[in-house]
Amino acid sequence: MRILCITNLYPPYFEGGYEISVKDNMDYLSRQGHDIYILTGNRRSSDLQDAPVSAIITRPLRALHFIDYQHPGMRNKHRVEKHNYALTLSALDLVTPDLVYFGNQKGISLASVFAVQNQGYPKVFDIGDFWPDSYIGTGLKSKAYRWLKRQLPFTVGGRLDLDPVIAVSDWMIQELSKRYQSRHIYHIPRGVALPIQQIGPIHKPLRFVFAGRIEVNKGLELCIKASHQVRDLHPDFGLDVYGDGDPDYIDHLNAQIENLRLGNNIRFRGKYHDVSTILPDYDVLLMPTLAREAFGRIIIEAMSYGLIVIATDAYGPKEIIDSGINGFLVQASSVSALASAILKLYELREDEFNAIRDKARNTVANKYEINKLRATMETTLINISNEYYHSQRG
Repeated sequence: MRILCITNLYPPYFEGGYEISVKDNMDYLSRQGHDIYILTGNRRSSDLQDAPVSAIITRPLRALHFIDYQHPGMRNKHRVEKHNYALTLSALDLVTPDLVYFGNQKGISLASVFAVQNQGYPKVFDIGDFWPDSYIGTGLKSKAYRWLKRQLPFTVGGRLDLDPVIAVSDWMIQELSKRYQSRHIYHIPRGVALPIQQIGPIHKPLRFVFAGRIEVNKGLELCIKASHQVRDLHPDFGLDVYGDGDPDYIDHLNAQIENLRLGNNIRFRGKYHDVSTILPDYDVLLMPTLAREAFGRIIIEAMSYGLIVIATDAYGPKEIIDSGINGFLVQASSVSALASAILKLYELREDEFNAIRDKARNTVANKYEINKLRATMETTLINISNEYYHSQRG
């Protein structure tokens, strides 16, 4: 099968687990003998943006443009939409795919989606977060703007048909149907490869880690405030932070750390490129997210290495973690709940701690082992393509 994957970022350029999971799926499908072609954004790779469309045959074509949200304007959006629409048409003509696989479209407009819809190619959306919300405003002004674009011949517009869809968690299924009128929804959670190495010994003192995009809704400020409470009882408490984000926000966090005199307890380690290089060095992952997490890939990555995860009791994390059994769930936005969960870990006997670690790893082995899920993914994509062409013949 010939598959054209269209996504805003493609590793080694990524913001989080969404982009990594898309690449994992494409790599697997390629190994299974499918022909994979990647059309992706040019952010952080401007040296490739002028490559001819034929380059897509041999490597990811990083040529889709991003909307400049720092200097938004109708002219900028129009230029991006026209460029991405034309580029997608050229890629479709060259590849003639059996299926178009859409990853994250945030920032690159809906132009590629409309190009595929208008040309009548079968498609599927891998929805790892609610990026469609950034394009589908519910206000009267937004609706009028979308209607106007559909009428004018020189603009790129249309009705988004977000269907069929791959949902990574149960809670998303109802949301996708209600918010976007998706009709065919396939539940396939994220998966990870189970590390070969066995779980190592517990570190003394316990070692804590936060890994992910550093932004307001990821809950790092909660970690900082909870760390202040924990440090008073355990002066050797330490939290390492991996990830990147807005420099001004990181400066704000560093100011909090300094004000709470946590400079010896919390350390920013920069962005990570491979979790396998960092997770084995830790015992506990903190993920007190404030976002409506579609899934939480970093959770199962940490669990696969035997880390105990403390995460928010809602949405994706709630489907993965059985609190007190294979990890711990805490009330959203609660500093005291997070601090209490951390302190509880210090109270566990070694055998109790290890029992939770073992169950965490077994959860991944039984429910999120990537080879099992990839096979399901491949079968689903083949069926979507076949059903489309069967309906066309009918």
